[in-house]
Amino acid sequence: MQYRNKKFSNVSDDNFNKLNSLALYKDRVAFEFKNGWTDLVYSLGKDIEDLCKLTNCELPLIQQIKEKFGTLRFYYNTLNSQYPQIVEKSIRALVFQAEIKSSNTCEICGKYGEVRVDGGIYTTVCEEHKGNSISKNEYEEIVKKHHEKRALEKGVKNAIK
Repeated sequence: MQYRNKKFSNVSDDNFNKLNSLALYKDRVAFEFKNGWTDLVYSLGKDIEDLCKLTNCELPLIQQIKEKFGTLRFYYNTLNSQYPQIVEKSIRALVFQAEIKSSNTCEICGKYGEVRVDGGIYTTVCEEHKGNSISKNEYEEIVKKHHEKRALEKGVKNAIK
């Protein structure tokens, strides 16, 4: 599928055009994240392009770039090309580094942020954009206590029977 227009993407027109200026992304993939990660995803794409140019390798096929559970997911395919192992590992390392960095980059504005939860939805946001969200650790503690309480209630019900 070709993505020649912005309707499949969540970024502004300017950021869409910036990302689409890279051959790696041009008309190939939707940008399923908000504006704050534009520079992060652009830098990742530029680094992959530079690596492939330096090693005289084809660009990998980008399958999907999105936010999931508050962090960046960057899915790509190198199966149709013969990549030297070092190039394959380097691409994997670049992607991993960007995915980790996204967990501290506000998806809305690009400032320093943290993974937070609002209504069960994970997102990485800064202090300014956190709204009513709670930290990931707070959320996981609430969920843990909820499951412990339910298990205890279930145990009491089974003991009564």
